[in-house]
Amino acid sequence: MSGPLRVGVVGAGWGAGLHLEGFRRTGRVRLAVLTSRTRERAEQLAARFGVEEVADSLDELIEKVDVVSVATPPDAHHDAVLRAAAAGRHVLCDKPVAVRADQAREMLEAAEKAGVVHATGFVWRYDPAFAAMARAVAAGAIGRPLHVRVASVMGLPPLPYNWMYRREDGGGALMQHGSHVLDRIRVLLGEELTVVRGELHHDLREAEDGPRFHHMLEVFDWARRNPAPVGSAKGLPVTADTGYELSGTTASGVRVSVYEAWHASSRVEESFAVHGTEGSLEWSGADGLVLLRPGRDPEAVDVPGGGSSSGTGAAREHGLMLWHRFADSFVTAVGTRGGHPAASGPEPEGTAAGPLPTLDDGLQVMRIVEAVHASHRSRHEEQV
Repeated sequence: MSGPLRVGVVGAGWGAGLHLEGFRRTGRVRLAVLTSRTRERAEQLAARFGVEEVADSLDELIEKVDVVSVATPPDAHHDAVLRAAAAGRHVLCDKPVAVRADQAREMLEAAEKAGVVHATGFVWRYDPAFAAMARAVAAGAIGRPLHVRVASVMGLPPLPYNWMYRREDGGGALMQHGSHVLDRIRVLLGEELTVVRGELHHDLREAEDGPRFHHMLEVFDWARRNPAPVGSAKGLPVTADTGYELSGTTASGVRVSVYEAWHASSRVEESFAVHGTEGSLEWSGADGLVLLRPGRDPEAVDVPGGGSSSGTGAAREHGLMLWHRFADSFVTAVGTRGGHPAASGPEPEGTAAGPLPTLDDGLQVMRIVEAVHASHRSRHEEQV
């Protein structure tokens, strides 16, 4: 096998731009092929990133690449991954990996049967502040973990009707941002949630039947230019949650509580804390990482490159850095485990919290998501 690793990206929206920029920054691949249901969009994105070719179909793309990077909405992930794995292609799939856990299990089994390297887009493992928090917990800085607490108040305006408002397409707060949160909790504690109790919030029942957009940034931009009070839109039905609350317990007894609201505002967009027998570590985009111990002043933890999830230009660059580190880690895995010498190279700059996230991680998160949905229906706690 000779020459640089050939990467093909499926999709031409917001996610595809993140995949392309992440791979481009590695400097170790060819951006070989792009395909999308909308060829005009694909051609525009290909020109922007220097992709060599636009394919008319997924099968055509698969024939010409070593890696298939799936950047479509979630309802198209299952088919793309199965077809890529069947052709022996290494595969990177955005999160959530699928609409249902049984689909995620089929995708994992197909990739493992094919012996290909596979990954899921849990890029927040590569955030320097979160990685520093995970290392400190593992080193015993707060003693034995007792409780993890996460709050995400996103401050989004009501959006025009789009797939993120459709549960059947993989939309909703729990599936979208919540999957990142759940993966970080799993990595931080090094174990799985075994029991959860949850409630899904439906603050929006209808969304504006406005323009149809291919790119989610265009959706957000339209919403900001057409502000409306939450719940005022009369249009198409919103079937996905726009927030949730969940509590859970791991096998060792660590308690977890998570709250998220898309269409509410707070001074702090996200906070992530872990409390232990000897202290606590708390992070927010506004305040950074802080170590708290009984009887001592709070101690700021210096984290070079630690960033925010807010909607600023700096936050956008921070997100691209996460995608670069994730893509770099994936390319290294293809070189070392996938047998492609041209992809081999040094470990990515910076240290991730945990290993390369795989389709198995995507499956484990989907199992939690489905348990939360079951709890919402039953009003009882559910086994994961």
